[in-house]
Amino acid sequence: MRAVTVAAALVLAGAVIYYAWPRSQGDDEAGGTAGDDESNFIMDGLEDMNSKISDWPIGSGPYQDAITAAASAYGVPVAILAWLLWKESRYSPNIISGAKRSAVGAMGIAQFMPATAAEELGSADAALDPALAIPGAARYLAKLKARVDTWAEALAAYNWGIGNVTRKGLAVAPAETVDYYTTILAKAGGNYA
Repeated sequence: MRAVTVAAALVLAGAVIYYAWPRSQGDDEAGGTAGDDESNFIMDGLEDMNSKISDWPIGSGPYQDAITAAASAYGVPVAILAWLLWKESRYSPNIISGAKRSAVGAMGIAQFMPATAAEELGSADAALDPALAIPGAARYLAKLKARVDTWAEALAAYNWGIGNVTRKGLAVAPAETVDYYTTILAKAGGNYA
């Protein structure tokens, strides 16, 4: 009986390592760090707006409850919020803590600019607190979505600015913005209108 229990434990440990071990994607996009990976965490039973999330970004583990709660509170698809935060910070502790900032001064897990953080979160420093920044990002994205027709436009507005999206449209969005919203939507999967 003990041998069966040990064997079962080893199989379970192997499965956990297989599904949780980072898989390199070779992705070195602006804002990320070389070698950033994503995982194949299998989250059975977690559903969001009629679509099942099967892959969470690596590093999102400590933030999954906050992401799920914020997405639900503001009507944002969980997968879109999780991958937006990945695209912004890669869930890197150095970016989240503010030890590493973007060239333009964006901060924290959601990469809020100081002025946007002050307006949306109450202070610029709040961008460095994931407990405030995650729901702040969900609330801000929901506000953007209320002003446009699609999640692609809302994500583009998060990256490029709502004024640019509403005045110019996605057809003339810079390559960085196109990569931003197309990557998030592709990784989120599902059909988000």
